[in-house]
Amino acid sequence: MRVLLVENDRIIAGAIARAVAKAGIRCEEMAEAQAEVLMESGEQELAEYDAILVGGTTGAEQFLARLRREVGQAILVSLLDHRCANTTIQHLRAGADDVVVKPVNPQEVEARLHAVRRRTHGHSSPELKVGRLTVYLDGRDPCVDGQRLRLSHREHAIFSMLALNVGRVVSKEKIYESVYALSGSDPLDKVIDVYICKLRKKIAEATGGDKYIETVYGRGYKFEAPEANDADDRDAPLPAAATVAGFKRGATAGLAAVA
Repeated sequence: MRVLLVENDRIIAGAIARAVAKAGIRCEEMAEAQAEVLMESGEQELAEYDAILVGGTTGAEQFLARLRREVGQAILVSLLDHRCANTTIQHLRAGADDVVVKPVNPQEVEARLHAVRRRTHGHSSPELKVGRLTVYLDGRDPCVDGQRLRLSHREHAIFSMLALNVGRVVSKEKIYESVYALSGSDPLDKVIDVYICKLRKKIAEATGGDKYIETVYGRGYKFEAPEANDADDRDAPLPAAATVAGFKRGATAGLAAVA
């Protein structure tokens, strides 16, 4: 998950970023003025973040409202210096998805980000059952028949992106940008293929050969239960050559029966 912290006090920004990093979340820092410049320029750089934490700024409500218009579906979390019901209400109305009081607890921030993200993808529960896999949308490794499937940091990040979009095709570029926060045109995007192979191997070994990740050529990858993959294969029209061959076999068998 790519996270940006907007905070004018550099010392506080560094402390928050280090705290969030303890939960395994890479957090980039930016001052309010820099964010304003990006919004003025019309560039979509801010919209590329999965979440933006808004700390000490001037005119926080106005900044949040403008940020919400600029970043689309990115998660906005307001960080308050102290608990205040009125301020919380104002920030939520301005466009914040959640409000957290400083000092931040890294595990709490991680849990809140995962909760908002799964809801934006249409998942009300933090747990999904996909075939024999139990998928957790709160950062935990998946399980196969109750046994934990151990994934590396990169494998988990890619698996989470696919799981959030279960049943839908996810492009390689989207996976790459989400995991590495870089352009999908970078030659290193081949690394996604490597990690997909590793994921397939681990899942197959744990499930006795079941295939959960399908390559949709020219579009990306799709994660779903093997039964769904099999159904897609059964429903797919046969190639013309196969249809003709089948017809000939049927006709031959019919003539033999008459004889």
